[in-house]
Amino acid sequence: MNLKKVNEILQDAYEGFLGGCLGTDIFSRSSGMAVASVNGNPKACALFNFLAERINESTRKSQLGLPEDFEIFMIVFEGGLMIFMINLTDKYRWGVLVDTNRASLGIAVSVVIPEAVPKFREALV
Repeated sequence: MNLKKVNEILQDAYEGFLGGCLGTDIFSRSSGMAVASVNGNPKACALFNFLAERINESTRKSQLGLPEDFEIFMIVFEGGLMIFMINLTDKYRWGVLVDTNRASLGIAVSVVIPEAVPKFREALV
């Protein structure tokens, strides 16, 4: 893993939310512990990882024929808060907490996330 590159990409992504990103972390899928953060939160990493694993487990058990792993999911909360959870590799996830009152969701889903994901995947090898 090129941790310096991961941190650079994370900082660029954080800035790409134009002041609307409240915190962002790259963390281990096995432990939920962050390897890189900007305004990070260890409890959030653990919670995001727990939620992601429960979603995957529920999907597998559902017998709906869905893939066993998601690419991206979003949770929207009252008050304009949103969580993005992105699976980057079989070892790492990217969690982002966004204030939707300050961030453009169009830029987030059309520019910031699609530009950062392949860069993260390359740097996390």
